[in-house]
Amino acid sequence: MKKLFLAILVVSGLSGEDLRAVFNTGEQSANLLLKTLGGELKKKLQEGDLKGAIEFCATNGLSITHQLDEKLGENISIKRISMKNRNPDNLPNDSEAKILYMLENSPQSILTRVSDGSYKLYKPVRVAKPVCLKCHGKGEDMPEVARKTIHSLYPQDRATGYSMGDLRGAVVVTIRGE
Repeated sequence: MKKLFLAILVVSGLSGEDLRAVFNTGEQSANLLLKTLGGELKKKLQEGDLKGAIEFCATNGLSITHQLDEKLGENISIKRISMKNRNPDNLPNDSEAKILYMLENSPQSILTRVSDGSYKLYKPVRVAKPVCLKCHGKGEDMPEVARKTIHSLYPQDRATGYSMGDLRGAVVVTIRGE
């Protein structure tokens, strides 16, 4: 992480302290989204309602992300991306796909500078708990209710076949200057 941080520092022209603030803003924003989405999903799963949890994600995942994006203000935007997306709105563009490829072998977030002077923090999202595999695992290992519900809500679903520790995608936080 230090090498990447220093490389961006040299290219960016920001002081180390300013760049650290940008990085921290990105991390805090990404963590807030993950905590918000994860907390709501956890409630549904604790109720023992796997179908309801999947339906919750389908109907609320993007809207929660958009609501948080608005709360963060005009200088910060947030979204989720994945090469094996469930929702087509989460498909990365070409430059984001390259970063996802880099994140495959990086346990830490990556901060980049964009040509317009803004920064993008890419926080990796990994399959971290066995419960994740109920909806993102290999088809034959997933509960039947999960397979059927996902197929009915997402006929073009590509977000399965994962194992523990796999990169599921990333949260992307764009931080623009004041």
